[in-house]
Amino acid sequence: MTPPRIESQRPLVLFVDDDQSVLDGLYRSLSASEDGFDMLFTGSGAAALEIVGARRVDVIVTDLKMPKMGGVDLLEKVRHISPETTRIVLSACSEREVPYQTVGPAHQYYTKPCSSAKLAAAINRALAVRRRLQAPELLAVISGTKAMPALPQALVDLLDEIQSPQGSAAGVARIIGSDVGLTVQLLKLANSGFFRVASPITDVTHAVRLLGFETIRSLVVLGNLFGTFRSSGGNLDLAARLQGRSLLIGQVARRIAVSEAMEQAAIEQAQCAGMLAHVGSLILLMSLPEQFRSISRELDRAGGTVTDVERTHLGVTHADCGAALLDLWGFPGPIVEAVLFHHEPGLCDGGGPGLAASGGAALTAVHAAQALLKPPRKEAGGGKARTAGLDLDYLTRRGVADHIPAWAKIADSLAGQAPQLSATII
Repeated sequence: MTPPRIESQRPLVLFVDDDQSVLDGLYRSLSASEDGFDMLFTGSGAAALEIVGARRVDVIVTDLKMPKMGGVDLLEKVRHISPETTRIVLSACSEREVPYQTVGPAHQYYTKPCSSAKLAAAINRALAVRRRLQAPELLAVISGTKAMPALPQALVDLLDEIQSPQGSAAGVARIIGSDVGLTVQLLKLANSGFFRVASPITDVTHAVRLLGFETIRSLVVLGNLFGTFRSSGGNLDLAARLQGRSLLIGQVARRIAVSEAMEQAAIEQAQCAGMLAHVGSLILLMSLPEQFRSISRELDRAGGTVTDVERTHLGVTHADCGAALLDLWGFPGPIVEAVLFHHEPGLCDGGGPGLAASGGAALTAVHAAQALLKPPRKEAGGGKARTAGLDLDYLTRRGVADHIPAWAKIADSLAGQAPQLSATII
């Protein structure tokens, strides 16, 4: 019989590196920061696996190039033994040596030398994800997500493009930008520590330019960067419609952001966050298809809000799941914020009046877009309420409630492209 794993009172972070001087340096720098986690250090993958098998490890931070068992093999084994453990790479690999094999097993990537403050922030972000998702089975689903799956046709189109003699970066960007799963994986990699970007990347075309056509070709062919819904057990047709609606939310959020004269960074964040707002729904459909369908049936039968029904069935919402995954993978804060609160912006503390250059701009645009794209609900008097689903108190505090009619016209101009879905499911 396997002995029970030891549970610590405080979160536990395991560091793995065959260079003792690196481990000593990590101990000195992170001990001085007084962060709220305990630390263990080991010099081999085999020893690390013994620790993971014996006690709960919340985060593992490992080098890649180690004798006998490298970091890639170690993280793959940890992913199976303890899928809820956050997996971080800390390696001296240069940009030219991007380890394609780590795309799946690692959540985040940092290159040496890495400041203790940056590493501590990554660890604390991972621990915040654990606190956000208290249900162990859901935490395992999020942390165990190796890749955000793409729709099969999008993956076929991408493979055709990169293998074609006429293939181009522009063609790659167009195909990736049409699929939520492809977009998530590309932006995850582009914002990883291996590319040392000066500021977060939220635009697909920018990410493709950064990585380059040949790098993406290698990632797709050699690194298995993109998975597919084909083997997920989820409902492929529903996944396609969810993705189509998500793409449309991104387009409407962008147009709302432009109409509000937001800064360019906020405009790009609004489109990206809108497109990724229902990543959590796709995760649930892929990993918990029966529960997802039960929630959908209850919403169609009894009504209510999707977040309330999800909390009743799962203890968390699709917004929690999506934001947790994006946060875990190191996506920029404004995008994580917009995904987390897109149904309930009033729960977010950020942002004062106005939108043009203030915090919470992307959240406001995404919240408005996803609500205004839903069919208006019937009111008691027989009319239809266009404001159903909008947090009017939040929009009033931001001083933009009177902008709703203009935003509704933007949504209406694109609404004909919306795939048919339950009015309540997203």
